[in-house]
Amino acid sequence: MLVRWWALVLAAVAAILLAPSLLEGTLISHSSPQNLTWAAQFADLFRAGILYPRWLPRSFEGLGSPAFYFYPPIAFWVDAVLSVVTFDALPVSYRLSLSSLILLWVSGVTMHAWLKAEGAAPRIALYGALAYVAAPYHLLDHYYRGAYAEFAAYAILPVVALAVRRTADGRRLGPVLLALSYAALPMSHLPTSLLISLTVLPMYVLYRGWRLGAVKPAVRFMARCGLAGALGLGLASIYLLPALTLQDWIPSDTFWGGYYAVERWFLLTPWRWFEPIDMMWIISSIAAAYAVAALAVLVAVSARRSSLWQSEAAFWAITCLVCLALIAGVIPWFWQLPFVSEVQFPWRLMIVVEFAGITMLCLMPWPLHSRAASYVLIVAIVALVPGLAQMIIGIKTRAEASLTLVEAPADLKQFLPAHYPQKPNGGYAELSLGPVAGVPTIACAPAPRLCRAIDRPFGELAVEIDAQEPTIVTLRRFAYPYWRLDPALPLAATEPLQLVSFTAPVGRHSYRLHHDAVPAERLGWALAAGSLVLLLAWVFADRQPHPGRRREEERSAA
Repeated sequence: MLVRWWALVLAAVAAILLAPSLLEGTLISHSSPQNLTWAAQFADLFRAGILYPRWLPRSFEGLGSPAFYFYPPIAFWVDAVLSVVTFDALPVSYRLSLSSLILLWVSGVTMHAWLKAEGAAPRIALYGALAYVAAPYHLLDHYYRGAYAEFAAYAILPVVALAVRRTADGRRLGPVLLALSYAALPMSHLPTSLLISLTVLPMYVLYRGWRLGAVKPAVRFMARCGLAGALGLGLASIYLLPALTLQDWIPSDTFWGGYYAVERWFLLTPWRWFEPIDMMWIISSIAAAYAVAALAVLVAVSARRSSLWQSEAAFWAITCLVCLALIAGVIPWFWQLPFVSEVQFPWRLMIVVEFAGITMLCLMPWPLHSRAASYVLIVAIVALVPGLAQMIIGIKTRAEASLTLVEAPADLKQFLPAHYPQKPNGGYAELSLGPVAGVPTIACAPAPRLCRAIDRPFGELAVEIDAQEPTIVTLRRFAYPYWRLDPALPLAATEPLQLVSFTAPVGRHSYRLHHDAVPAERLGWALAAGSLVLLLAWVFADRQPHPGRRREEERSAA
């Protein structure tokens, strides 16, 4: 069969789990207004031939937004390709739901591949993949948070782990897969990729190195992982470099202060949580269930009187508990590390908890020979019930609300220009666009004989000026550094509205205001191209297995 039966089962279950969204379109969630706005424009630009759209010309009432200089593109590429395949026939709300279904299904496929590589029986691998698809926080990401980009990271994490395992086993092109998957991780969701890079990824690399049993192969393996990771970051430079170096364009500090301060969301400090807190109680219930299940796995492994450290199940149980301790706030200094303090929500680590938790359950010794482990596992199931019940009620409420309310697309205030006057203490969608509501497309002072602007595709403008004296021209576009004027004149930002402005000389002149790549973009593309060349060279060099692997393959053939 071209399509494996288990893949069809995963697709069917994923469709059932997302049925409310597939039937009604994108449901109301925390980020659904932004998802609708960004997906519509990203796909339009993609179909117009801009394969990596970074600016959104219709955002902020036509003043333009640099959202995808900072927001990762992979999930929106999936949606853009779907818009091409379907000839843009689906409304954006339904298309996004179908894109989410694709991501959910792919996450099950990659989890199945990971569990098979870990030695799980076909039936157990399918059960684990189904559990990953239906994992509570995974669905919470979709229905409550509308975290579309983070939703994509679920599909990539198993591939990263699989690549590490293949590299440790000396499998051909294992490091290449690691480089590609690690590049995809930040381009799916940057905060999640940072947390994965500081927790489960180094832990698993160290564990697999230790399992090799000798210093020389362990060092060689870790060096290959390190080089693959560096190449992965190089490939991701097309996104990472602009995202990390251009934050002076926007009020980036609003991303991790107040509501977004990471210390406000520890599971052990519920008095700091912001209302409404129903989602936090659901996450707490899920976390408690995984913690108890991890203890059950450790008890079960210990009962078999085998080395705890030799057990894959025990490793993943410990990983699960470590991440839960971080989410709870047991190790608060971790969240003060550079960049980690800017991930906003410690419970973003739940993606690792669910991945590790499902992996440990699939690899643990079945049937349980320890009555204590059985009892602990029952307690875990009981702990999960309140959270699941509350989440189902919340999904039902959102589905009912979506039947009567039309979700209005909206932008995110964090992508306004850095010095634009915003409403103090306003919500993330309170854009404070009143002052620019009546601003004309073009204004000239002193008034010349001719002052005209004509809209061009992608938010660009054709400008004509006929002035008797130097004239200050103000255009209704937010002044981000990607704007260029042709013929070239210096551009400036007006105060306080941060609009594009320039001084036109005496005489009649025609100008074109257009986008151009900023230096960080160009450097990012150069680094990505260099990394790709090195990766292709690695592919060529890795065509023949190394001697140890060749001997292993010969023994297997015999």
